[in-house]
Amino acid sequence: MPDRPDVSVLPPPAYNATSAESQTVDPEVQDNVLPDYTPPTQFTIGGSKTTAPLVSILQIKGHLALLHAFAELRKRVESTEFSLFNIPKEADRKWAWFVALAVERFDRWCLALQPGDSIANANAAMPPVDVIMVWHAYMLNPRWYMEDTMRITEVKRLKKMEKAFQRALEDPSSIFAEPLSVERQELWESRTSLPFDPLESTYKLTSKAVLCPTCDSFVTTELMNENGSGYFQQNFSVICKTEACDAKPITKEVLALHKLCRDLCISPGSGDTINYLPGTVFPVSSANLDKSSRTKSAFVENAKPVAIKDFALDLHEVGSPKYEEKLALGMMKHAASLAGARARIRLYTGMALAARMMGAYSDEKIYSVELVGAVLRQGTFVQKMYDLGWTRSDYFHGKQDELALHHALARYHAFLDLMSSSPVSFFVPTLDIDLVWHTHQLVPQAYDADCTQYLKRFIDHDDKIEGLRLSSAFDLTCTAWKERFNVQYTYCGCPLPGDTIGQRLSRIVGRYAPPAPSHLLPVDRPDFLSATHPSDHNAVRFQASSESAHKKATKRYDQLAKKKLKEREKAIKKATKDGRLQGAVVLPPHLQQERRAQDARNAYMYDTAFLVPVPMYYYGAAFIGSGIIGGGIGGCVAGGGFANNAGGCATASSAACGSGGCAGGGGTCAAGAGGGCGGGGGCGGGGGCGGGGGCGGGGGGCGGG
Repeated sequence: MPDRPDVSVLPPPAYNATSAESQTVDPEVQDNVLPDYTPPTQFTIGGSKTTAPLVSILQIKGHLALLHAFAELRKRVESTEFSLFNIPKEADRKWAWFVALAVERFDRWCLALQPGDSIANANAAMPPVDVIMVWHAYMLNPRWYMEDTMRITEVKRLKKMEKAFQRALEDPSSIFAEPLSVERQELWESRTSLPFDPLESTYKLTSKAVLCPTCDSFVTTELMNENGSGYFQQNFSVICKTEACDAKPITKEVLALHKLCRDLCISPGSGDTINYLPGTVFPVSSANLDKSSRTKSAFVENAKPVAIKDFALDLHEVGSPKYEEKLALGMMKHAASLAGARARIRLYTGMALAARMMGAYSDEKIYSVELVGAVLRQGTFVQKMYDLGWTRSDYFHGKQDELALHHALARYHAFLDLMSSSPVSFFVPTLDIDLVWHTHQLVPQAYDADCTQYLKRFIDHDDKIEGLRLSSAFDLTCTAWKERFNVQYTYCGCPLPGDTIGQRLSRIVGRYAPPAPSHLLPVDRPDFLSATHPSDHNAVRFQASSESAHKKATKRYDQLAKKKLKEREKAIKKATKDGRLQGAVVLPPHLQQERRAQDARNAYMYDTAFLVPVPMYYYGAAFIGSGIIGGGIGGCVAGGGFANNAGGCATASSAACGSGGCAGGGGTCAAGAGGGCGGGGGCGGGGGCGGGGGCGGGGGGCGGG
């Protein structure tokens, strides 16, 4: 990694704002006055300067339009009474059922894509909104998506459709225009044999055919049934009634094991990426490719005797489809189960690579991502953007309001720079940064090239992270951001005055943009600080397989939470006594002054005002909560553990940013008693954002004692 340039000799970026204190404004109209400043157009990442922003404002707005369409689709689904049997009535479960249908529709469309679609029929070949939603979630697992486009023939054709997706990103009206073009509707219906309208399709798509691993014939199964054994249900099981079959139940595990064994049967050594196992191809690693080849060879040799004895493997020509089919059956019998296969693979690859490879095997579909779960996890982020109002077409219509997106864009580039500074660290984005990050990933080829050029490695967007790890990593991110840029990463405070996001943003920016360099540092006053929360849509809780496993997991969380709290208290005391923290390491005294100077240079380099967190509020609520399905990470981030209840600005936890909820003791920012905008603990300290009464009341500010 090249050393960062000495930016102390460079002039600060163009920045022509004036501070709020220096402006002479009539108090009656002050809320409507915005500082005059110009967004930066170049950014430094890892010592290299970009020639332009890596993501455009047009693309961000287009992405928000897509999210709006997804959220409106969900509202439509949840409000519809479907006259179908065995369909869930509860909103969340009904949506999960619909997402599973959308994945089936995506699968039909993807498998039916033709090589020429990306050239002659690109716009007409664009699918309905529910299928676009699945594709969107697929691309937001960038490492898996990139690898699948290299390994899997059908997904290679999907990759060629990316330009059509990008055109839709820059002009969403091209796919949401009414009325629907006849060409687009007819092409969809001819390829998939399903209605274009996703809700109309629910009445036709009620069953599917799965391939029986034993006899290689198709078995039709219901998607939902009253016994809970439908394909979409947790206890899916169907029996093949073919006379020559062994009548063993076909389950998702059996289908996944068959998919794995078929992949293992493909002859290694030709050099074509299609011959390698998932998780070993991208980013390119000769060591992983070697492990993939060794794993295949070992499985083949160990399974051959079983395949010869029980499935007459020796009667078929080596490499023929029938040979590979019988060899796969021998492998399935040899492994006995998916867990057995995982244990054997681990012997040849090691635990980490084996875990990654096996993550691609959850069902029979060709994709390495379990797409239903991917869409549902993204749903949390989509809903937050929708509830914030950001997805509305008029929200960033004014030039002043659009500056909020420029802030998010600048903070995203700084986030990339932070990742370049510490390749082994795990950093957590805030919602505004994550929005831009997602948008960047929706242009996969550019995202890959930009990561390679500026970060010297591909940056994956981890879609499944345990809640406690997410919380701990967010604490580290806050510390590292403050150390690198000398600006707070996220703030807790009362809502700012103003009717638009531009007006609220100006209340912060005006105080971050004084003419003198010494005033670039933020003023720690809760009356103008606002909440920018971590993007926790990728937080997950893993379901325990038994009561004892559940108790062990609960005990582990409690132990880690207590340990983490002690470590934080110890680190705060040590930092206060010895100096400032760099990550988790206290800098020696002789380096502290040099580090402070570097902080100041970094602040100039990133145009400090544009690193200011964007004020985010829900309508009818004080701050963004960060609850997720089945539980939540309280408020700004649950630092002390996984907060089981609602999360957000009034969680049951007793701390603010970093330790529970942004309104610890209960109540909203307007509550007159019981803890206002912060209860028993603050952003790294002992007091909330105004302790004992409403916002601004009582003890201690954000980070105070």
